[in-house]
Amino acid sequence: MEDLSHLDNIIFEEDENIADRMQRLWPKYTMSNAALTATCGNPPIPLHSQSDETSPSETAMFNILTDLINIPTHEYQKHTSAAKTARATDLLYLSLLPDPNFRRTNSYSAIYTIWSELINFVKQIPIEHEAMQRLIDFIAELKKIDVQVLHIWGRDIRLWDELPLLNPEFIEEWDQRDGVEWDRLQMFRDKLEADGVCVIHDLRRTVAREN
Repeated sequence: MEDLSHLDNIIFEEDENIADRMQRLWPKYTMSNAALTATCGNPPIPLHSQSDETSPSETAMFNILTDLINIPTHEYQKHTSAAKTARATDLLYLSLLPDPNFRRTNSYSAIYTIWSELINFVKQIPIEHEAMQRLIDFIAELKKIDVQVLHIWGRDIRLWDELPLLNPEFIEEWDQRDGVEWDRLQMFRDKLEADGVCVIHDLRRTVAREN
């Protein structure tokens, strides 16, 4: 869930242009104003964080993913390169929540950080770029790591096999995007399913079609 506390003291002007208001409240971050930036991959692509400030865990996840994309093409192998990234991600998660009893019911924030940074990368990577497939491979390898059963939103779910929270976080972000970003998220979703990694369900659209 996005933190909207920064809006508490905002004064809305009746005559303010809607586009100007949106830019003021939710500024678009680029390579020039984001907290973290990197140019990586083959061919090189610019990537940036989602805001002008980041937490240590967000910075760590950003670096984990850029390291994956930076592996030279001739050295990249799914079952070693992507698996190493998956292990690094799991270690980051465990470092944030070392107590298994506590993390069983308090994992939302840590998992959100991981998926949020992943989705941020998907939105910035061209559809045909090899980095997109590497992110698919990363999720496939992450699913192989068995940690424990968590209790999230009233039900038990296995970490990482069932990819807790990826589906709702992906759909929420997808619904807010259009143009190139929407296309990239759509392709990523389709590729996840085609590769047999997972299926991202949009229950709202399913219900709408049935009705």
